[in-house]
Amino acid sequence: MHPDLAPRNAACLLFDWDGTLVDSQYTNYRAMAAALQQEGVDLAQEWFDARTGLSSAEMIRTLLDERGLSLGRPLEEVVAARDALFLEEAHTVRPHAAVLAVVEAMKHRLPMAVASGGARHIIETTLKHQPFHDAFQALVTRDDVERGKPAPDIFLAAAEALGAHPSRCLVYEDSDEGIAAAHAAGMPVIDVRPFTRR
Repeated sequence: MHPDLAPRNAACLLFDWDGTLVDSQYTNYRAMAAALQQEGVDLAQEWFDARTGLSSAEMIRTLLDERGLSLGRPLEEVVAARDALFLEEAHTVRPHAAVLAVVEAMKHRLPMAVASGGARHIIETTLKHQPFHDAFQALVTRDDVERGKPAPDIFLAAAEALGAHPSRCLVYEDSDEGIAAAHAAGMPVIDVRPFTRR
């Protein structure tokens, strides 16, 4: 385990499912691009990557507004199609090795939670396919708290579920938004981007 990823004196560990635990970015993009292609809308990965903090619905709305386009069916149906396509490939989503090593090392030693801005049914289903699915005592998502990715309330709810004071929770994050949210929740953060890049 890399020393910069070590939990040190933390009482519990919080992980962001979408980035620090699994490499879901490409699978997310493919699902979104395929769902939009059914509507005759092309989605560039560079555009998608620059807006990963948005929910699927918000991303589609933004894309349509920018291009002056409309959908042939309700937005909710396109989002549902995206979710279904993603879940079909959930087993292919890869863990980040460096962060997975932390999870394995701390299993049964410190309480751990997944605190993510993603939708609960997506996260629950995908975690079933991952080697670390039984390592966490709590799963908190935007469905449990409020919409938005990420939000300080999501981290705080995870800490509460683990019975830990926010200042004793160590957050593993890989986005500027997530790091800012954790700091707003009064939590120390490890930026794992140097360890999760491929």
